[in-house]
Amino acid sequence: MVMLHKKSSYLSQKLSRHAFVICLGGLFFTLVILVFMTVCNGPCDDKTCAWKRSESKMFWKENFLPASKNLKAKLVVLIISNPDNIHERDAIRETWLKDTDTNSVLPKFVVSTASLDTDHRDKINREELVHKDLIILTNIMESYQDLTNKVLQAFIWIDRHVDFQYVLKVDDDSYVRVSNILAELQHKSKDRLYWGFFDGRANVKTSGKWREGNWNLCDRYLPYARGGGYVLSSDLVQFIAINHELFQHYLSEDVSVGTWLAPLKINRHHDQNFDTEYISRGCLNTYLITHKQSVLKLRELNNNLLTLGRLCKDEVVLRASYEYDWNYPPSKCCIRPEKVPVPNLGKKANNMLFSKSHLK
Repeated sequence: MVMLHKKSSYLSQKLSRHAFVICLGGLFFTLVILVFMTVCNGPCDDKTCAWKRSESKMFWKENFLPASKNLKAKLVVLIISNPDNIHERDAIRETWLKDTDTNSVLPKFVVSTASLDTDHRDKINREELVHKDLIILTNIMESYQDLTNKVLQAFIWIDRHVDFQYVLKVDDDSYVRVSNILAELQHKSKDRLYWGFFDGRANVKTSGKWREGNWNLCDRYLPYARGGGYVLSSDLVQFIAINHELFQHYLSEDVSVGTWLAPLKINRHHDQNFDTEYISRGCLNTYLITHKQSVLKLRELNNNLLTLGRLCKDEVVLRASYEYDWNYPPSKCCIRPEKVPVPNLGKKANNMLFSKSHLK
């Protein structure tokens, strides 16, 4: 026992003398690991290093790291908004988003702040602090020229942070019947879904605000769902997010999305209840989304639903719709009728609104 005690005392004294060396070695090892991680995440001249790095991250994520998607929803509603459009955002919060099922729907207003001064950025940050419903893109300018990148970065954000089935992209001047969208999704494909109001015969814009300088594929845009509102399944959003560095950006975000998805084997569903063109086609009670609505109109439509049980006080057609015929080439896909009856308008008004020249 005496010998055992002496041996234990000897070991304790020896460890005590080397404690400093052990601690120093541990600190050195930690610094080596930190330097290694910094180098591995730094810039790389090897063209394949991005692929190698992504493969490494995927391995660690699948085998060791916990899932980073801390949000979950069946439907993510991405509302593209100008930072100055606080009244539009508030109107949406107080109308068509007010009674949405928070277990099924995740609304997110997407704003860009790179071009804002400090005061404006502070206002946006305070708004996020209060409502917790903004995606703030600090590295993107707020301009039409950057709209495609704005939508793309929003797709990347939700792919990284949300476990979801579908995304609905809309503008902040659109009125959406979210519960009806959810009900329709019960009967639609969960995979490779592209749902909206499609156009396949649109001519490439060569002048004005929508002038397209990068388009050189053909003399018309490829079929795309109009940007006032469209739905994508999560696998298509993930496809866009993963391959975003390979895509050419076109001026119009809806044209860009349609072009990126053009060669894929997907389920395109043209729906006339998506009133999502650059001008509203009027008001029908069957509409799921109606675009180009003022703040007052957003509140009026919501009040109609609450008090009358229908979207429109009176149904009005201001622009004819069409059914997309996928059996024909794009140039012949989307023929508007020469004339359609319009509720509450006289014969003369009908003839003026729906002459052949007006509906081309």
